[in-house]
Amino acid sequence: MNGVTLKAIRSLLHFSQHEAAELIGGVTQRNWSNWEAGAQKIPQDVISMINYLMACRKKAIAETQAAIKTYYQQMPADVSKKPIALVWYDNFEDWCTLPYRESIMWRPQQSVLAHLISVENCNIVQFDAVAYENWLGRRTDSDSMRNQWATEQVHLPQN
Repeated sequence: MNGVTLKAIRSLLHFSQHEAAELIGGVTQRNWSNWEAGAQKIPQDVISMINYLMACRKKAIAETQAAIKTYYQQMPADVSKKPIALVWYDNFEDWCTLPYRESIMWRPQQSVLAHLISVENCNIVQFDAVAYENWLGRRTDSDSMRNQWATEQVHLPQN
């Protein structure tokens, strides 16, 4: 992998140089910048992590597209096919509120959503922790509950 490829993939995954340096490389932003500029060789562990994140992104896109396809196939033919809703996490703290989430996956998840809105019939709903908690009540928090909440937000009557 060369520096230009590293920069392109970092951008695709929605990481800033600072975030990539810290979360992927465990180095300073200056080191990361040197890798992208071709001034220093990119370490193999960084290349491996970049490849892993790209594989995760590809898998998430494929799985979500398959779920969307299944969702629409299971709908009765006479029902209007409303766009599905996906949750966008505008900040890292909201992303991490589900305990099983890996911090390094926040930006790649944003990349997946950006891709999906470009190719699928879907809406993106920005996560609102207070509104979500009020909606959730005593139910157990999960990704599927958050997607259900997002769907309801899209289909709320407009005032």
